[in-house]
Amino acid sequence: MAETNKTTSVAKDVAKGTAWYVAMRWGIRGLGFVSSAFLARLLMPEDFGLVAIVLVLSGLVEILLEFGVNTALIQNNKAEDSHFHTAWTIRIMQTTAVAVCLSLAAPFIANYYEDPRIEIIAWVVATGIFVGGFQNIWIVKFQKDLNFFQDFLFNLIAKALSITVTIGLAFYFRSYMALVLGSLFSSFIGVVLSYVVIKHRPRFSLEKFSDIWGFSQWILIRNVAQYFSREGDKFILAALVSPTQMGFYKWGTELSSMTITEIQQPFSRALLPGLAKIKDDKERLNSAYLSALNIMTFVAVPVALGFGAISNELIPIFLGGGDKWLPVVPLIEALVFYAMLVSMYGISGSLLLISGNVKYTAYMFWIQAIIILMSIYPAYLYYDLEGVAYSRAIIGIIMFFVVSLMVVQCCNVKMSGILSAIWRPVVAGLIMFFVLIEFVNLPTYSDVVILALKVLVGGGVYSVTIMLLWLLSGKPDSAEAKTLMQMRARLPF
Repeated sequence: MAETNKTTSVAKDVAKGTAWYVAMRWGIRGLGFVSSAFLARLLMPEDFGLVAIVLVLSGLVEILLEFGVNTALIQNNKAEDSHFHTAWTIRIMQTTAVAVCLSLAAPFIANYYEDPRIEIIAWVVATGIFVGGFQNIWIVKFQKDLNFFQDFLFNLIAKALSITVTIGLAFYFRSYMALVLGSLFSSFIGVVLSYVVIKHRPRFSLEKFSDIWGFSQWILIRNVAQYFSREGDKFILAALVSPTQMGFYKWGTELSSMTITEIQQPFSRALLPGLAKIKDDKERLNSAYLSALNIMTFVAVPVALGFGAISNELIPIFLGGGDKWLPVVPLIEALVFYAMLVSMYGISGSLLLISGNVKYTAYMFWIQAIIILMSIYPAYLYYDLEGVAYSRAIIGIIMFFVVSLMVVQCCNVKMSGILSAIWRPVVAGLIMFFVLIEFVNLPTYSDVVILALKVLVGGGVYSVTIMLLWLLSGKPDSAEAKTLMQMRARLPF
């Protein structure tokens, strides 16, 4: 009975944490929607492309010096104050080194692209990275101690202030400078707020360096691969395409993953410390993993594929500017499949991490990175940006099965259990997607009307299809069952 109560308590903590993080992320994203709508109208695709080029390159330097100190603190149930001081010191060393490297490389990057604006952008970005390193490391305690409300307030206030500043700069500059200076102000705001909301003060120390490094060495190897697995396409495209094309691809990747990120990240962020509390009980851990995978797929599939299916109507409304952003639409329609799959096998990555198989998470990202680096150039050469987008969707399918096989091998989870958790949402989502793609756009209707009709039809098709599949499967205890139970509990009769 005690064990059951403990499992239930963890499940409630994860559910509560997920709810707060969803509220936080969607609150932040809601502000981001407003910001993006303004910025897309005030700036040109080239402005976003210039900044994206620098961020891709700075991200490479940053990840090469990343020790994963936050994760090291979260997974260490016996972390002392000295661990936090050491982690803060290591992070400052890391961000300082990144800022110096990027500043020194700035003239060479600008010469390569024959654009002096890139040198200025690189210097400002480097300054922001340096400043951000001084954020109070005790902020991690919000996540570590499952203190979700305070984390919600901290991140929401920081984002609101940053967006307000960036929009104001966009009205003033009407150029890329709004984006880079907004990023710099965001770093300052995050640092200042972190010391306002947390009483603890970090100090310079390397006392626990060996403890953190013992865990972080595999995190470092994993993060290098993770960078190329997520940013490898942009890294290669940065050397092949114009800033304008880079701007289109940047928006395509960002928008396609935006809705899923705002679901998957809060879920995983709350799930990680929750799973850590039961990591010594393999049976409960694996059961919690399959349940989490089922819930994530149940939500992520319709959100991702639905977004792709309505992008033809949504993008002109959201980004504005007439036909300025229409090249983004076919990219989104392909990239949403990749976003959907990443959210699914990301849950498997969390299980590998918590169960002590950190090196396998490194293998996972290295495999994906190698496939991406080998496939992006040929895809672009023969099929342009759309070829790159569709190649990522194919990579997502491959990686889902690669990561699932790792979980089967390392965590004693059956492949049949994984497939059982995902197949109904995936089938229902695909049916919904193709129905909406073939939706007849009557010329007498405006984009707003067609968009509303697609949302209603898509929601209906997905709901009916997945419930039919659930009934045909014998009504298993799954996300569908939990949804029906919650709906019945809210009925007035």
